[in-house]
Amino acid sequence: MRWLLSFLLFSVLAIALALAGRYAPGYVVLVFPPWRMELSSLAFVFLFVLLLGGTLVFVRLATATLRLPQQVREARARREREEQEALYQSVIAAWLEGRHQEAERLGARYPADGARFGLARVLAARSAHAMRAFQRRDAHLAVAREYAPLAAHYFAAQAQLENGDVPGALGTLDQALALAPKHTALQTLRLQALLKSGHWLEALRLIDSLGRGGGLDADQARQMRLAALLGLLRQSGRGAQALQEFWNKLPETEQRAPLLARGGAEAFLTQGNPVIAARIVENALNEAWHEDLAHFYGAIATDNLPRQIELAETWLNTHPRDAGLLLSLARLCAAAGLWGKSQSYLEASLALAPSVEALLALAELEERSGRSSTACGHLKQALYLCRQAER
Repeated sequence: MRWLLSFLLFSVLAIALALAGRYAPGYVVLVFPPWRMELSSLAFVFLFVLLLGGTLVFVRLATATLRLPQQVREARARREREEQEALYQSVIAAWLEGRHQEAERLGARYPADGARFGLARVLAARSAHAMRAFQRRDAHLAVAREYAPLAAHYFAAQAQLENGDVPGALGTLDQALALAPKHTALQTLRLQALLKSGHWLEALRLIDSLGRGGGLDADQARQMRLAALLGLLRQSGRGAQALQEFWNKLPETEQRAPLLARGGAEAFLTQGNPVIAARIVENALNEAWHEDLAHFYGAIATDNLPRQIELAETWLNTHPRDAGLLLSLARLCAAAGLWGKSQSYLEASLALAPSVEALLALAELEERSGRSSTACGHLKQALYLCRQAER
């Protein structure tokens, strides 16, 4: 369209010049001593336009010639960028499609051009890790740290945690968080490392921070908080008074969580306080039934065994087929010297779910009653169950 308009414009100008030359027969004298030239005005205009057009063409050709090396360099750079883009996409596709060998090979080939080079090397490291080529993985990460430090540190920490090097992972995460202090994924990874290394107080602070910031959903935050609190409960060196103060500070909802209730009961039992241990388990079971806690209740023997037996029999009315509760009742009855009831509960528990624990307890009762042959039969059954469990 532009060429058509230009053609029309030049045509109109040519016609205008022709008409002007026909009706205005002037002339132009060019004098350059000793020469003299006379031209019609139309010829002069024509030659002037021709000279002007030739000059413009010459200037454009000269400019294009001078710009030619730059254009060649730009074309070469554009081609290199397109090749790098294609290579980078190939690295990502190979990694996502699980072609780890190809992803490592292509990632190692990517030219050093900044962040993408570092990311390509991180993908190469991940691919080498997937193939358990740990030396090549570490070599790729060493190069990637200079160009894409955050991605390199994140994956290095993941690999260290996977290999059980928790102190190394914490050190790597400290370096990464120095670059991005509010990076949620890094903080979540650090939380896992803290839980594995037993830094319970720091883990609790981080759980609260991530929970408020939305880095953990409510259920995740609750489970991790319970795990950290359980670690604090089991921490050695806590005295009876300190344990009581720590437990009293916990909300009732956490005190009655099955995992924490058992941990708290075990801690108080270790401190020689079975009364509080029994109360913790009873409160948790009254809140919500949990078979593991019901099974554990029989290991807590207080001075008021009749009350414990009565409460457990009350639970049995609503959970008659709970083998763990029946085993707990058998233990409590044995501790109270009620051998007949203990044997009945043991046999009922075995009828529902045979267990090594119940068989050993029943063998002990039979031995106490002088029925050694029957006790040996129970011991053989317990041995058979142990062998089955090992397979």
